[in-house]
Amino acid sequence: MHSKKPEILPGVGCDVTNCKYNTVERRCCAEEIRVQNEKAETRGETYCSTFCPRGCC
Repeated sequence: MHSKKPEILPGVGCDVTNCKYNTVERRCCAEEIRVQNEKAETRGETYCSTFCPRGCC
C-alpha cells in the first residue's frame, strides 16, 4: 500500500510543531487553512482553526 505524500501549501509556513499538518520542513500540508477572528487588528489576535494535534483527528 502506497501512502500519498501530502501536498504542501506554497508559501504557508507553520511553527506549530504539534499540529498534524506541520511537515518536517515547517510547512502546512492541510487541504485548506482557516484563520479566524474577524475583529483581529494584530497578528496575535488571529488563530488557525485548522489546527489539529498530532495523533488526533
